[in-house]
Formats: sequence, structure tokens, C-alpha cells
Amino acid sequence: MSRFNWAPTAYRLLDGLFCVYKPAGVPVHKVIHSVKLNLCKDLNALPCYEHEIALGQTAVRENLSTKSISLNAEPGGITDWSEHRLVLGDRYEDSDFNIHFVDGISKNSTGVLVMSVGRFGRQSLEMVALSKFLRVYHVKGRLGYATDDFSPTGHFIERTSFKHVSLSKLTRLCSATQAAHTRQMYNMHGVNPDSQAAYEMAARGIVRPRERRTMPVVYSIKCIDFQPPDFTLEIHSINETCQFLRQLIHDMAVKLKSSAVCTGIRRLRYGHFDTERALLRQHWRLDQIVDNIRDNMDLLEPDKLFVGTGAEESQALLPGNAQERLRLSDNIDSGSDGSLELTDSGGAYRSEGLLEMSDSGDSKSKESLKMLKNGGLQSDGSPTLLEPENSSTKSGGSDFVCDDESSFKSDAGTKNSPEFITSGYKKSKAS
Repeated sequence: MSRFNWAPTAYRLLDGLFCVYKPAGVPVHKVIHSVKLNLCKDLNALPCYEHEIALGQTAVRENLSTKSISLNAEPGGITDWSEHRLVLGDRYEDSDFNIHFVDGISKNSTGVLVMSVGRFGRQSLEMVALSKFLRVYHVKGRLGYATDDFSPTGHFIERTSFKHVSLSKLTRLCSATQAAHTRQMYNMHGVNPDSQAAYEMAARGIVRPRERRTMPVVYSIKCIDFQPPDFTLEIHSINETCQFLRQLIHDMAVKLKSSAVCTGIRRLRYGHFDTERALLRQHWRLDQIVDNIRDNMDLLEPDKLFVGTGAEESQALLPGNAQERLRLSDNIDSGSDGSLELTDSGGAYRSEGLLEMSDSGDSKSKESLKMLKNGGLQSDGSPTLLEPENSSTKSGGSDFVCDDESSFKSDAGTKNSPEFITSGYKKSKAS
């Protein structure tokens, strides 16, 4: 049973970022559909209309003591049936929830998936995408055979031996692969890896790609489990796709004079969003999602959101004034019946629709609805702002946030494929 006693109050709190744990075998659009259905079911189970007649409540009272019928009798105790809940119907539908996600994973993969609901959540999700957070994966592989799509369900191509593969050889190959990707990262920035500029870049933190739509970059790769023919790699990367991780397993096995397929991909962390914050499938309900949105508000602070984008120099406000929203969530008092009611916050928020700053509030609140772009700063040091409503949003999605997993395409056979790891491995082997 929900702790809310009024559906519009709960609906206004559905505006922010939440994190779910996607199970294997379920595509991302099915996850979104399940969340929408659960939210509709929980909200429609609450009182939704001001003067509605609840289900099971008697609307007509009959006078059982009167046995005779008089011509002058007048009907009494008749209630207007137009306000009955069955006549009014459900107030909330799945189209009332605008849910998006960033950097989704494939159907057979599992792990952390960052999602948003509402206008403020969409803007915050775009800022998360601009931050280019580091992602951590556990990728499982199996030596001995190869398929056409690098997965165990693909078309069988060949079978090879793997008895000569040892943990030491796999560890050396992981180090060579990591070194090749690190050098490629500096080359993308136009910096010599052996120069002073490269040292200063590394001293400031992780060297991130300038754009999101660049080739995948692996920052760390190591073997955490080796039980032939099965092995598990822990991979830290940015701009990767599940197809890239599968092909990486195959290419590394080829360098070891064998072949392998990827048997499982699990995302453990997306930036500051880890498995401890992710909601399991049985927790995709109204109360848990509202609590998760509130718990994730601390991750929208500039020192955590603008990682590697000069956040210490930027004084721009967060979209929708996240601090004010956090203060509002703290002003939820518990009623006498154990339900939650929204207290008066000085007229800072409107009573209908999504939570928005009123016209009488701070003038900076409207500016805070804009997004930081291009690393958060212009050449003169002032923040560059991106309008929340742009042409890409109206056409069905921006360049950062995705509505389905069709935008995640394979990098196999293109110049973005991880073929450069072979050259790095050859150089390290020759040296």
C-alpha cells in the first residue's frame, strides 16, 4: 500500500533522475514500458479527483421501511453518478510519463541503467550525458570457439584450442590493450603522450574524450577471474557499446592464438550511479521511484555532475534549481494517518503540473532551466547555455539521451573498431 493519499501530489514528485537494475533478456524499451505501467497502476489506485465517489461506496440510499408506494413520493438520497470513479475512469495513462535513458545496454546484458522522468529529469539526464562519466563492466568470455556476432547464440564459425592460454599471457595482453587505448586518447587530443602537456592532463584526472560520439576508449582492463575456458575481465571505459565489448573479447582471444565469445556483460557502475542505488525489478513502484529520485539529488551538485569539465570554475545553477527541489522534498510531512502531504513552501511552486519555479521566485531560476554545453565554459570563461527545448528534442530525442536501444549500433567493420590494440600489443611484445 502506498504511503501517499493524493495522486496529484505523488505525480508532481515524479520529476528527476532514478536508477534501475536492468535484468538480462529484457530490452530497454520493455523496462520503460514496465515502469510506466507500474506508475499508472499505483497512481490510479490513489484518490485522483477532488469530489470523486470511491469504489465500493454506496451512492443510493433506499428507504426499506416504506412498504407502500405513494404518487406524491419524491426520490431521496440520490447521488450524482457522474462523479463516481467508474464513470470518471483512470486519470493517469502511460503517455503522461516522459521517461528517457542514457547510454543503454543490449537486451542480453544486465546492470545499472540511469533513467529520467519529467522535464527536470530530462535536463539533468542531458547534463549527465555531457559529463561523460566512466563506466565499469564485468565482461565474461569463453575460449574455444567463435561465432559471427561474438555471442554464444550466434552462428557457429570455428573451434580452436585454448590449452596454451595462461593467466600470465592474458594479463600481459590486457596491459598492452590498456596502453594502446591510453596512447590513442592522447592522440585524439593532439598531445604527445611523452610530453609535459600529457603529464599535466593526467594530473588533473581522467583524460576524457572531447565529444560523446567518438571511438570507445578503455581506461583500465584486468582479468579478475580465470578458470579455462571461462574468464572474466573488469573493464573501465567511456563511449563503449555492448557490441564493442563483445568484439574486444574476440580480438584479444585472436591475439592469444585462440578464439572466444562473450557470454555475459554486466554494468556495475555508471559514474556515481552504482548497484547500491539501482532499483530491482520488484521495486519499480511509485514509492520506491520517488525515494530514489530524492536520494539521487545529491549527485546533481556541480562537483559531482561536471566531472572533468572545469566545474570548479563554473558557478552556473543546476537545471530547475536542484537545491530548491531538494529543500521541497525535505518539506514533506507525515500526516496523522501515516500518509505524506506536501507542505506550503512559501508559494515557490505551483500547485498543478510538474514542479516549477513561480514567476515571483528568483530570476535565476529561469536561467537554470538551461543546460551547460561544450564542457560548461566558453573561451572567455562564461558558462555556455543550452535551451531545454530544442529542435532535436521536439523531433523525438536529443543527441545525448535515447528513447530506445536502436541508436546503439555496432562499431564492427568501421574505423572505430578496436583494431589499434593489435599494434600496441605487437610493439610491447617486440620490446
